Amino acid sequence: MLRFDHLRLPVSNLTRSRRWYLDTLGLKVEFEVPERQTLALQDDEGFTIWGSGAELKDPDGYLVRLWDERSMKEK
Repeated sequence: MLRFDHLRLPVSNLTRSRRWYLDTLGLKVEFEVPERQTLALQDDEGFTIWGSGAELKDPDGYLVRLWDERSMKEK
């Protein structure tokens, strides 16, 4: 299975987006490079893109789709 390690999303306001991803999705900061306006976020279990499940939009309008492998196998 193909696993993604990082995904780059340009944002209009780094502070606002940082707070949204931390507070709303519960991600944590992996590393920051302030002089490049770069922030890496991660979850506790790894990162998987696009199954089905909850959908929401971040402050820049990016659609974020959330799912977990266990519940998808039960369907």
